[in-house]
Amino acid sequence: MKRYQLAEYHLFQRLGKLILFNVETMLFYEVDPVISDAITCFEQAPDADIPALLRKKYSRWEVKNAISYLEKEGFLTKGDGLRHPYRTPVLTKRRGIRHLELLVTHRCNMACRYCYGIHGQEEWGSAPFLYGANSGSMSFEVAQKGVDYLFEKSGPRKQVSVIFFGGEPLLEIGLLKQIVPYIREKERETGKKADLSLSTNGLLLTPHIVDFLVENRVGCQVSIDGPAAINNRTRLLVNGCGSYDAIIQGVKRLISRRPGKVPARVTTVHNLVDLQGVVDHLLGLGFGSVHIEPAIGSSGDMGVTQDDVERIKGQNEALALFLVESVTKNRFFNYSNLVKHIRQTRVVRERLAYYCGAGRTYFALAQDGGFYPCHRFVGMESYRMGTIESGVDLTLQKKILSLTVDNRPVCKDCWARYLCGGGCWKHAVDAHGTLEGSNDKLSCQIIQHEIECAMAINSELAISDQDILSTMYEEATEPYLITDKGGA
Repeated sequence: MKRYQLAEYHLFQRLGKLILFNVETMLFYEVDPVISDAITCFEQAPDADIPALLRKKYSRWEVKNAISYLEKEGFLTKGDGLRHPYRTPVLTKRRGIRHLELLVTHRCNMACRYCYGIHGQEEWGSAPFLYGANSGSMSFEVAQKGVDYLFEKSGPRKQVSVIFFGGEPLLEIGLLKQIVPYIREKERETGKKADLSLSTNGLLLTPHIVDFLVENRVGCQVSIDGPAAINNRTRLLVNGCGSYDAIIQGVKRLISRRPGKVPARVTTVHNLVDLQGVVDHLLGLGFGSVHIEPAIGSSGDMGVTQDDVERIKGQNEALALFLVESVTKNRFFNYSNLVKHIRQTRVVRERLAYYCGAGRTYFALAQDGGFYPCHRFVGMESYRMGTIESGVDLTLQKKILSLTVDNRPVCKDCWARYLCGGGCWKHAVDAHGTLEGSNDKLSCQIIQHEIECAMAINSELAISDQDILSTMYEEATEPYLITDKGGA
């Protein structure tokens, strides 16, 4: 009797399809029940006569072909033992600054109920690094030094990016009008190109400001949670009223100048999960993409629960089916939670070692000149990574570089690790108090499910349709979702 070793795999059923994913080769296949049963037998009864077991249900020819298929595609290799020794791949550990996030202010003209930067309105103004603080704006000198640092320390790289963040960055439109021309002058001096972008709540999208953003090629993502009935329950003005009516004219003004190019960033919260309604409404307004994230971590009673996660997964499946149906009618839309993974799994170019570039190629510069891995860590002294005067302290970076998905306890045995990259560092800290963990209770489940849906979608779509969706993702998405193209 032949003995086989089994590759690391993931077998699942999604959207009515049986999908078999080879974690080692990063390829997935739509399979039939005999192949599914065969690999399950090799997993559960490695010492049994597998062909004999399968022939109780399938013909000799079907069994022979199934085993031959599993061998051909690298799921089975001849030899003793349940699993063959998995050779851990060499994961790319990119470093060196490419992307700089300027925290131009922590002031905010809204009071969103789930904001992780505050813990109650009574704290506003008491700490300069909490969103909604009354102080803490960046000076031109700090911003200028940050830009100089980026252009100098990015070395031979010809492409860099600057993200203006807050608080509400448009509250510092005066600073932006100073620093943007300075960045464009640095481009001319150095021959480098800088992508500029910001995230806004939409309250200040006046004709004058929209003109400035468009004329100076500053990408603009809008934080909005859907139609008025949803948005007004989560995204509040400082007087406690809903913000939808206050932002919608400015949002439409921006979209009219950049049709199909403005990304929407949505936060979904406890007991308010309506992904289809949100996506329909925002795409109907003319947004180029919609990305939805659950409220996780320090979001208080707005944070999603396990029940919410199940609703999110169910609604993502419905959106996946709707996406397939729409594409067959030549109607494409960019719900980036799924389209990201459609792009990623259609042709796997590289295994992800990390979720994002934070602390490696992506750094946040706070108003006081301190460096942090990203905006979520600003004000957390243990995650401070040097200053604009002394430069980036690489101590924390070395730790981050060592924490590839193969070295993180929760990630190293997860089938999705090379497609996920381990999840948000801040979510890990919120869940476990350290970078080593991940939010496996909530966000990991959602990401795994999204990847499964994407594979099932890809097994249905033509290659040309996959290419169109992938291009849509690249052209209109969150500024910091794809800062590390290639994933490391």
